[in-house]
Amino acid sequence: MTTATDTSSADAPELDYSTAVAELEEILTELEDEALNVDILTERVKRASELITFCRDRITSAKLGVEQIVADLEELGDAE
Repeated sequence: MTTATDTSSADAPELDYSTAVAELEEILTELEDEALNVDILTERVKRASELITFCRDRITSAKLGVEQIVADLEELGDAE
């Protein structure tokens, strides 16, 4: 059984940071093609925007996670 997937959702469960970046690179390549249909252009720019938001959120989350780990390690060091 084949199911359609919604490629317009940046928070799809199978999407991860590296997949999002790869898709952004594909979109960039498409956008560099001057023959790109204007209707497709709009869709691709919208998808790029969703992917950029997804990537920024992942970067922010990773940054906060690393900061928390460093803070926890500093607390352990201070406790000794």
